[in-house]
Amino acid sequence: MLYEMKRGRAGFMTFSELSDDYVMYNLPAWTLEECEGNPYNFRSNTYVSEKLVFVVLDIINLSNVFGKANRLALFIRQDVLLVVSVNDTDGSIRKAFCQVVSHYNESGNEGRERYLDTFPERFLYHFLDKLISEDRKLLENMEHNMSLLEDDILNGALDNNYINEILSIKKELMYIWNYYDQLIDMGEILRDNESGMFPEENIKGFDAFTKRTIRLADNVKQLKEYAVQLQETQDAMLSYNLNNIMKLFTVVTAVFLPLSLIVGWYGMNFTGMPELSWKYGYLGVIILSVMVVIMCMLLFKRKKLL
Repeated sequence: MLYEMKRGRAGFMTFSELSDDYVMYNLPAWTLEECEGNPYNFRSNTYVSEKLVFVVLDIINLSNVFGKANRLALFIRQDVLLVVSVNDTDGSIRKAFCQVVSHYNESGNEGRERYLDTFPERFLYHFLDKLISEDRKLLENMEHNMSLLEDDILNGALDNNYINEILSIKKELMYIWNYYDQLIDMGEILRDNESGMFPEENIKGFDAFTKRTIRLADNVKQLKEYAVQLQETQDAMLSYNLNNIMKLFTVVTAVFLPLSLIVGWYGMNFTGMPELSWKYGYLGVIILSVMVVIMCMLLFKRKKLL
């Protein structure tokens, strides 16, 4: 469906509809191949000419980063804006477009009159803004979960699950940063308006979108640094626990070392050793061993090793 505006029209369609009607809209055939190409990496394939701006974007859901990314294509001319849903598994692209339509409907008496007051590039700005409108909240939730993870680590809850979770978080953040990077590239191209397709007063929204996305990317960068700090904290706690174990072994060894000396000394069984024939020799060695242990424990406690 196309919505008439003050200049031009804006509409939403699926990729199959585009395949049937691209000739009618005078769109290059190679753009269809671009829409379906390179399904593995984030990119912002942007083609700019005097009459057409063509963009392909991969859109991720921050609440399910490793889920299948959606893909949309934008065909932008002075007289028309086409938002094409190449892959919209969760319906988020269509939902964002409908929310922008509702935004205009809510502001006017008869819906269509509101479209006559705007331009395709302004409609596009609101659509792009909808795509990232909830991202700050989701990033804040991610930061909160990382903070809880840090508390668990500091409280001594260390196992392989925490290691895997930190690595997963780092991978997610790298994925999200690449996602924002492509949005920034696209926003800068639209903001620069090198083809002069849009009036200068109508591209301020693209500058605001680019700055907002850059701030989100900066937040992701800070979270990446926080994830590295989490890993360092976990490594430090592992080292701390290992040091405590080694300290315990050292104390035990230090306690039993003089006892081993006593046992070795009286285990020589030389005939000239008077203690071997002493009536209270066995009891005396026991008392001596106990006294050595007590003295060692007091010494270690004084040195704060216990």
